[in-house]
Amino acid sequence: MKKTFIYILLILMAFAMLFLGGSDINWKDVWENIYGHILYDSPLSSDGVIIYEIRLPRVILAIIVGGILSGSGAIMQSIFKNPLVDPFLLGISSGAAFGCALSIGLFENLPLGVLAFIGALGASMLVIMIGKFAGGSSVSLVLSGVILSAFLSALSGSIKFFVDPQKAQAIVVWLLGSLSLASWENVKIALTGLFIGFVPLFFFRWRINILGLSDEECLSLGISPYKMRFICIACVSFACALAVSVSGTIGWIGLVIPHLGRVLFGSDMRKLLPGSIGLGALTLLGADSIARTITSYDLPVGIVTAILGAPFFILLLSQFSGKWNGR
Repeated sequence: MKKTFIYILLILMAFAMLFLGGSDINWKDVWENIYGHILYDSPLSSDGVIIYEIRLPRVILAIIVGGILSGSGAIMQSIFKNPLVDPFLLGISSGAAFGCALSIGLFENLPLGVLAFIGALGASMLVIMIGKFAGGSSVSLVLSGVILSAFLSALSGSIKFFVDPQKAQAIVVWLLGSLSLASWENVKIALTGLFIGFVPLFFFRWRINILGLSDEECLSLGISPYKMRFICIACVSFACALAVSVSGTIGWIGLVIPHLGRVLFGSDMRKLLPGSIGLGALTLLGADSIARTITSYDLPVGIVTAILGAPFFILLLSQFSGKWNGR
């Protein structure tokens, strides 16, 4: 019932976001124009371009990216049994940042999104390799992620230091996370990450619950915790890498929202995963609406999620920490 309410609220908010903006739009004419464009490839009017080419892709992209980040956070916190883990633990954000810095600072002819994706996915795979070489335990993976993230952040900082100020500013703006350049092509990319990354995780939800036990208990139940962790990490890494490549690094969604989902739905991944995806989509959509309307500028949504996420997390920590600990 709670999940149903969240998804209904998400749909209503998505429609409401289409109405935000300064243009006086005749909605009846716009819907007819968009309908004709989709079915008969008729040209879009100016209002049709605003709704179909600008607002609608941005709304859908916010839903997909928010769902990916929050769902990935729920998975990561479960398999690592650590409430402070988020999807970027595996070096995804620092790898994407390094790819962004390379694209803007050194290789302007190469698409930023492609290099960000390669950097994010490459960093996460390297963390897995280093962690496996160090023993394959959860602790070794966490430490590998921290070390590699620090190294890649230093490389990105070096590029920002040596390039001209305009390029350095462009890198910083991208790192803050923004959906202002949303397009249907970006929606397709993010949707690919959601589908390929999360369909296997939905099938393995009950197995992910078992990863909350010790490795010995998992093995006694006939499930290899090492293989399951690898599958989960690979799926999360792929989905987040594609999401980050089209939105920049948007923090706090993957850390805070799974905790709220755990309060509302419990720790059973069969309920927590779809619930967290819906909550994350709803949260990022709301944050992006604030980013669009709070100033005359298009504020990076990563700033909004950070400003709202920190105090909200403190509130959750003070009110519901006992429930997180299973009491």
